[in-house]
Order: sequence, then structure tokens, then C-alpha cells
Amino acid sequence: MATQDEGSGYSGGSGGRGRTRIRNLASAALNADMTIDQATTMLDGMATTMEDMSATMATFDETVARVNTSLDEFEKLTERFSATLERIDASMERIEALLSVPGAAVTAAERVLAMPSELSRRLRGRS
Repeated sequence: MATQDEGSGYSGGSGGRGRTRIRNLASAALNADMTIDQATTMLDGMATTMEDMSATMATFDETVARVNTSLDEFEKLTERFSATLERIDASMERIEALLSVPGAAVTAAERVLAMPSELSRRLRGRS
């Protein structure tokens, strides 16, 4: 009977541990190769996604800058509108004051005009 040589793969008639070991190593190498290919494909996909996200974030930054500018302009417009309303309120108070003057004058004129007729009526009533 021949001696068993682990490296030669000889173990009698059916192959041996050496061949099995080589097959296992070859299979592991192929699996590692496929895993590396899958990881490379996944990383390529992630790189594309990251580039797209970078472009999206740049666009988003520009949009946020435009929104901030619009908000600043809206705030200025609101301040001007508020100042205009305050001026309108002040003008309305002055207009109301001016409109009350003729009303007071008419009331005073009615009293003055009513005095002679009232005086005359009182005088007639005494007589």
C-alpha cells in the first residue's frame, strides 16, 4: 500500500483530501470574486447616487437662497404696507376732525338761529 501524501491528493482510489481542499479553495476564490464584483457594482451605484445627491443639494441650496431673498423682500413690503396703513389711519383721524367742524358749525348756527325765535316766543307768551 502506498503512503498517503496530503499534498498530492492521493488517498487510494477515490481522489483524496488534497483535491477536495483545492476544490474548496477554488470555490472560495470564486465566491470571493463574485462578492467583490457585487461590492464593486454596489459601490458604483452608490457613487452615482452620491453624485445625484450632490447635484440635488446644490440645487436645494440655490432654492433656499432664493426663498431667503423672497422672504427678505416680503418683510420689507410688509413694513412698507404697515407704514402706509399707519399714515392712512392718521389721515382718517384728520378727515374725521375736519368733517366734525362743519357739523359743529351747523349745530352752533342752528342754536343762534333758534335764539331769536325762542326769544320771540317767550316774549309773546308773557304779554
